[in-house]
Amino acid sequence: MIVKPAISWIATDSDPLFINDSKVVVTSMTDNVDIYPTPMPPLSEVQTGLDKFSNAVAVAATGTSADIIYRKNQRLVLMNLLRQLASYVQVACKGDMQNLVLSGFPIQKPNRQAIGQLPAPGNISLVQGPISGTLIASVNAVFGAANYNWKLTPNTPGATPLLAQSTASFYLFTGLTPGVNYTAVANALGAAGLSDWSNPASVFCN
Repeated sequence: MIVKPAISWIATDSDPLFINDSKVVVTSMTDNVDIYPTPMPPLSEVQTGLDKFSNAVAVAATGTSADIIYRKNQRLVLMNLLRQLASYVQVACKGDMQNLVLSGFPIQKPNRQAIGQLPAPGNISLVQGPISGTLIASVNAVFGAANYNWKLTPNTPGATPLLAQSTASFYLFTGLTPGVNYTAVANALGAAGLSDWSNPASVFCN
């Protein structure tokens, strides 16, 4: 079997999923610089393209037809960068399946099958938000995740969990009670359904 990264998702992902999966690639390759020391194009260039596309998507949601055209153009730019990056990964992984997995790109299979159940999001974090009564929950982006579900539970008797959903791998909870300890968990939704819940993270809200 020829070890090479799959790139069909670059053209077929919805915009939110494309942003998520692109983040996975950039983060994974950044974390594995020993395997991928000289990415072409540079990851900084890919990150810039990703930032521009993410901003363009946000503006186009309530913008003009010109904003929609700009969003499409920025997607094409990012798509081209990722295809170039996939070519670099194919050479730099040296035919090693584990190296390819660590790039963040999925593996191309002779007969592509739907992605199975996604893994539970990892590295959950719960930190203070920008103002009193807010907390920011975040996890590592999961490749193939269409959105993330969040559950924030006050550690008080009979408390009702707060539920939220986002396409990004982070969420800002507001209207919380200062001095109360909160616990957050998250899962990811993919084509095969929901992943398991992540490990919990807890913090006192200021």
